[in-house]
Amino acid sequence: MVRVFSIAFTVGWAQRLEQLCVRRDDIQIVRTMYGITDVIAQLASSGAEIVAVEGGHDWESVTKVTRAIMEGHPVPLVVLTMENQRGDELEAAGALDAGALSLLTLPAYTGSPDEPVFAEQLSKSLRLMSEVKVVRRWDSARLESLTRVPQDLHPAGKENLHVDIVVIGASAGGTKALQEVFSHLPAEFPLPILVVQHIAKGYLRGLAGWLDEQTELTVLIAENGAPLSAGTVYLAPDDVHLTVDRKHCILLADDEPINGFKPSIARLFSSVHETYGGHAVAIVLSGMGNDGAQEMLHLHQAGAVTIAQDKDTSLIHGIPGEAIKLSAVSSVLPVQEIGHALLSLTAAQSAVNKDTGDGYHVHPNTAEQE
Repeated sequence: MVRVFSIAFTVGWAQRLEQLCVRRDDIQIVRTMYGITDVIAQLASSGAEIVAVEGGHDWESVTKVTRAIMEGHPVPLVVLTMENQRGDELEAAGALDAGALSLLTLPAYTGSPDEPVFAEQLSKSLRLMSEVKVVRRWDSARLESLTRVPQDLHPAGKENLHVDIVVIGASAGGTKALQEVFSHLPAEFPLPILVVQHIAKGYLRGLAGWLDEQTELTVLIAENGAPLSAGTVYLAPDDVHLTVDRKHCILLADDEPINGFKPSIARLFSSVHETYGGHAVAIVLSGMGNDGAQEMLHLHQAGAVTIAQDKDTSLIHGIPGEAIKLSAVSSVLPVQEIGHALLSLTAAQSAVNKDTGDGYHVHPNTAEQE
């Protein structure tokens, strides 16, 4: 039985959450609060395993209470927003920055026969999230206080490897990790960066805007056919897979979900393996599950540089941990070191990249060469 602490701002949201939860015998709302006054004391005495907060109406309060819980009484926290009531997408990203595990959609009541399915999906999400071990949120000041350890990321025997692209996969807890990595990269970073971040439908534009404000890099939602540019981050759009074609342009694929996800990290990593072979850097950040772990192994075996965020700085060490178990990782780094490591890796080849005329040098597929 998963014990849920509910923080509501409207009666309708609280009633809708209750409607879905009462259909399940594996989930129970132990307390519902309206507003955020005295939330830490109420939460501490409730015995709740996860917090569900209403999103969409008052994002400032959502971010405030999320930060207070992460700093004062860390418990897994998700934001549930009624359909068509998402509000400001950029403000929604603030809740993720504060420590929310995920933004989920609470389906409106329609009397649909699919109501039990909605309840099951919500129950599964809350159950999985409740198992996450949450620590007091790490912040930039604490990360900067940690000792830096210089890293040579080149695989053994491939010290002269030239990389042409960076691909990143992240899920729950990944948005803050992305911000931390990108904060260390300059506008003239010599490679394109492709990202699959698992996030609730409808919030991607807000995430892109927030990341663009937080970094010197250009952050875009990927568009089909767009040529890749150095110093640009391309986020996978909702409901399509992000891939790269043989001309090194964005190719959005409307295929079936992989590992239950669309977009999926696995699909992106597979595409880059086919197109770039070992001339890539693949990174997995905080996230639940194993999406992309096996495909990272294929990149690693092709000679690519593969990096996993370490457990201490991961909100959830699911995906990185699975990649490590598969021996798919050449380096395990704290999140504050990943950006520095990318700069170190690309420094020696920056002069060559500038000579190509298009910002970065593209090698033929390693697999085809061999």
